[in-house]
Amino acid sequence: MSKIYEKYLALKESDPDKLYLFRCGNFYIFLADDADFINNYVVLKRTKFSKEVMKCGFPVGSKEEYLKVFEHQNLKIEVIENPLLPVEISEREKFVVNYLKNIEINMLTPIDAINKLKELQEMFYES
Repeated sequence: MSKIYEKYLALKESDPDKLYLFRCGNFYIFLADDADFINNYVVLKRTKFSKEVMKCGFPVGSKEEYLKVFEHQNLKIEVIENPLLPVEISEREKFVVNYLKNIEINMLTPIDAINKLKELQEMFYES
């Protein structure tokens, strides 16, 4: 069972009335029963997430438009931006994640990447 699906099941257990929208790379996806349910409101292409689980979704760039549609339909949607992160992480771990998220990877040369890692290492060991 995938970690995202495990997280989905845990979230559904805590609040089964909410629909959970997971960021997966360049897409946002609904899983399992949520994928079936959301298609009553918006038709999204359903494909297999795993052997037993279906998914449907849309590109990241369309998020705001879809959220407006879901809000207009009074749907309770929770967006999970980093589904593979543990629910509770330390401040230090949050700092590292945010630091890495703010690096423009397409603009880095190999030397820049090494320097960024050294910078991160220095900051990490200073605190």
